[in-house]
Amino acid sequence: MYTRLIGGCGRVGYTKMAFKLYKEMRDRDMKMTPGTLTGLFNACAEGPFKEYSLEKAHNLYERMEFKGWTPSNITYHAMIKAFGKCGDIQTAFRVVDKMQSEKHAVTADTFAFLLMACISDREAGFALGLKVMRLMLWKKIRPSLYCYNLFLRTVRECGIGPAELFQDLLETTVPKKKLAGQRAISKKNKNMLAIVAEEKAENLGHVGAGEPCSHVTSDRESGDEERATSTPLENPENLPGMPNLLSPSLRVEREIVGLANVTEPYDRLLMCGGLKGVMDHFCDMDIHPDVKTVTLLLDCIPNTTEAEHELIAEADRTRVKLDVDFFNMLIKRRALRMQKSEAREVLTLIANRGLRPDVITFGVLALCICSDKQGKEFLATMKNARMTVNEEILSTLIGNACYRLDFFFLLTLMHFAINNGVRVNPSALQRIEEAKQRARKAIMDNERGIEAKYKITEYAEKGYTKFCLHYEEWLKEVAVDLPQHPWEQYKPENALKTRREFLEEAEKAGRV
Repeated sequence: MYTRLIGGCGRVGYTKMAFKLYKEMRDRDMKMTPGTLTGLFNACAEGPFKEYSLEKAHNLYERMEFKGWTPSNITYHAMIKAFGKCGDIQTAFRVVDKMQSEKHAVTADTFAFLLMACISDREAGFALGLKVMRLMLWKKIRPSLYCYNLFLRTVRECGIGPAELFQDLLETTVPKKKLAGQRAISKKNKNMLAIVAEEKAENLGHVGAGEPCSHVTSDRESGDEERATSTPLENPENLPGMPNLLSPSLRVEREIVGLANVTEPYDRLLMCGGLKGVMDHFCDMDIHPDVKTVTLLLDCIPNTTEAEHELIAEADRTRVKLDVDFFNMLIKRRALRMQKSEAREVLTLIANRGLRPDVITFGVLALCICSDKQGKEFLATMKNARMTVNEEILSTLIGNACYRLDFFFLLTLMHFAINNGVRVNPSALQRIEEAKQRARKAIMDNERGIEAKYKITEYAEKGYTKFCLHYEEWLKEVAVDLPQHPWEQYKPENALKTRREFLEEAEKAGRV
């Protein structure tokens, strides 16, 4: 019973209760099973408070070593996941080393959990992810699509770290032949991952924040180092023969001859052969990408319409059925780079593929709304489509109005929130307050004849005057969405409450 309860706490990240149950098991002198340990480590991995979870994971790991408890493969995977997601990537790799030394099978699932650990290292996670992928391929373990999707997250979210560390990680992925007179390596340690935390910390300390990191170029398309380092990354079409670092046959010491800045996801994608190189690699490995893979690639390609069209063409070529979530991300990308007409054109793509917009579609389209007139039309369109305006959409519209100091637009949204019972989050209230202070300072500077930092038009000034007449009263009436503690819902008095009861209580708490 305790193991089942701890397992349930682990799945939802209720770390505190999981370890409370664990303490009761110890007090009752009950035997710990691999399932119990797996549930505890899962609770650490999924918990919302990483420092607290990491402390609990270390204490449990130390007790396991002291008591001599033997973990199963599944428990080892939970341990890697816990340490990795909590930010202790060095311990995660050491757990894999121990797993190998204990003769446990290292599978694609094991490497998937290692890739989760790599994602937690925002500074050098891409380099570590590359090492994991190359090591997996060298060991002739076929990566699953899940592994590739995790690796694409390192491309999207993580850096490559210092150039020296990146080069060393790649060169040490495949063991080199022993030199004459070199001390033989013991069989026990021959296949260890051997990623040392102290060495990484030392390398990070010696490389300045502004020092460029490595980008790869191939000596096949560049006759000398000068030509390799001068190739512009902004024009990937100039690099037809880019080496793919995912390829296990690539010899880093022979083919990497150039160094350049690597700061953006599309730079890191180029190091894997670019979009075409990655898709060709999938084909070589007999991996069929899914819509999640294509959505991840969307965040890794250059932020241009041409690159997006190329990605959609590749998805169609590989028969990936794109869903509305992919097109929602596409709308968001175009809206953020202020291509509003191109963002709205995505709606045609959605209709042509027999898909229907959802509430998230309207949420990203809200980024394109800039005026009171557009706002009223947008809200009317949502009503006609029988879509409910939620607090995220309202917050986006409020942010647009505040950014432009369009107080007439803001008043429309304030009245809409009251009339339709839409809750306002603290972020939206903060933006309104900041816009109020900006407008007030600009008006006062104009009256004093001082050049204002923020220019304010006569239209905005009239809107500000009207806004001030209603703002204080509106604050007393509007429902505020106050943040809730992640574990509040699991308290006994809340266990049987319905969602409506939670919302009613929160609404009362949000009223001033």
